[in-house]
Amino acid sequence: MMYIENIEQALEYMEEAIRYKIRRIDVCTRYSALQYLIILFESDESQIPKVMDRIFIQYYKLYDKRDFIPKYEYLPVNEHSEETNPQNTSDHLNQDIHPV
Repeated sequence: MMYIENIEQALEYMEEAIRYKIRRIDVCTRYSALQYLIILFESDESQIPKVMDRIFIQYYKLYDKRDFIPKYEYLPVNEHSEETNPQNTSDHLNQDIHPV
C-alpha cells in the first residue's frame, strides 16, 4: 500500500513540475497510470532536452526521494507528418514524452 502512495505522490509532483515549467500554449495530460503526455507547440527540437531538464530539476525539488527516476521519449510531429508518414498515428503515442 505504501508503494502505491509513493507512486501517486511522485506523479502529483511530476505533474506540478511539468505545469510549472511548460508554457501556457503547451499541453500536459495524464496519459496512463505512470505516464504524462506533453505537447510542446512550435518548439525547436533541439530545445526539448532543455525543457525536460528544467522539468526534472523542478520535480526533484518537489520530490526529494529518489525511488522514481523520470525519463522521457519524444516524437517530432508537424502538420505534414501524416502525409509524409502514413502510419497510424496512434502507434506513435507510446513514443511521446512520458516521465515515469
